[in-house]
Formats: sequence, C-alpha cells, structure tokens
Amino acid sequence: MQQSNLVARSSNLSVDLVDIALGHPCARHELFTRLRHVELTTASAGALLRNYDAHACVLRRLLLRAAAIMPEKAVGYILENVRTEFGAGNVNDRHQLQLLDLARRSGVSDADFKDYKIESGVKAFVKAATRYYYPANLPATRHYKPAICAGAITATEVLAIEEFKALQVAFSSLNLQHHIWFDHVEVEVSHSDDSLALAHHFMAQEKHVPAVLLGLNGVLDATVLLYDGLLAALNG
Repeated sequence: MQQSNLVARSSNLSVDLVDIALGHPCARHELFTRLRHVELTTASAGALLRNYDAHACVLRRLLLRAAAIMPEKAVGYILENVRTEFGAGNVNDRHQLQLLDLARRSGVSDADFKDYKIESGVKAFVKAATRYYYPANLPATRHYKPAICAGAITATEVLAIEEFKALQVAFSSLNLQHHIWFDHVEVEVSHSDDSLALAHHFMAQEKHVPAVLLGLNGVLDATVLLYDGLLAALNG
C-alpha cells in the first residue's frame, strides 16, 4: 500500500501508524512463534535477556537524545517514557534492574550474564535504528529531523507491546510469567500512546508526514535485524 493512501484513508493518522507497524514483516517474524512455544533453559533465557538488554540500553540513551532535539511543544511526549525507564525517580526501580533480576531468577549468574555473546543482528539493529532516532547524520534527507525521530520512537513502542506479550509466554516455561518485568505489557501501552501522540503532533502538519513515515519504516526495517539477533540468541 502506498504511503499516500495510508495517510489519506483515515482522519486518525495515529491508527494508520499502528496498522503500518503491525503489518510490517517484522511483526510476523519467526521470533514470535518461537517465543510462544519455547521451553526456556537457563542458558537460552540468559542469552535472550542479554541481547534484549543490549538493545534496550541503547534505546534508552537514544530517547534522551530525542528529547533534546524536540521542539518545546513536543518534549513532554517523551519525558514520561524516559522517566519510567529510569525508575520514575527511584534508581532501584530502573527497568534494567528488573531485567537483571529476571535473569537471576532464571538461574543466570551476573558473571555468566555478561559473558553471553551479543548477536550480530542486535548490533546491526543498533547501527541502523540510531540513524532514525538521532538523524543528525542521516544522509540525503531534507525532512524535519524531530519528525523522523517521532516515527522511529513510535515503531519501537508499538512493537514493544507485542514483544513483551510473547516474552511473557516464553518465561511461563520457567514459571516467571508474573515477574515485575512483564508489567511492561501495560507500561508499553502507555508509552505507545505517548509516542503516537508525538507522531500525530507532527503529522498534523501535512509537510511532516513523510518524515514521520521515514522514521517509522526505517526502524521497522531495522527491527527485522533485531529479531534475527534475538532468535539467534534463543536458539543458541
């Protein structure tokens, strides 16, 4: 479907972005089927979480950069996301610490966690996605860079809901499906709403629609690489 049709067919542009994201091949990646049927071991859980953590750490930092390049009216859409990722005022509630606790409860020692290999797909995702989150060095584009970034953030947040649903199923094989880290299912719904509002803020001006779609589709394409890497980690 052409981008112009995606924009024109509905007055609710935010809904269109969700449709694009969930219709992208990355949303049907083999990783999701594997997560829903896997019997996790300590080793596979450790490798999966190590690689998930590697990309999540980068995305948190990119959110900070994103807030810095936003126009004044758009900053607020990102700040709550950043705040909750870093513990909402309590350093002990940082989302990374929750992931590390999940790894320990899966039987993974801190030393072993650090030793798991970061897969090439995860590294490739970080390189590709960074260009859209922080598009200062994105070549050959005259699009408004904060709008590109808004599309990039939206892609990540919409897919994160699906990721955490599947991850929760996977960890049920270790009886850890109720771990606090899986509260992300609800947290990511809120983050997704904020990111859609951010994207819609820019898409209200028709001239910025192509920029938002550039960032959205760029990160969706990059996410195929991420899921390749997570699947490789899961499969050992």
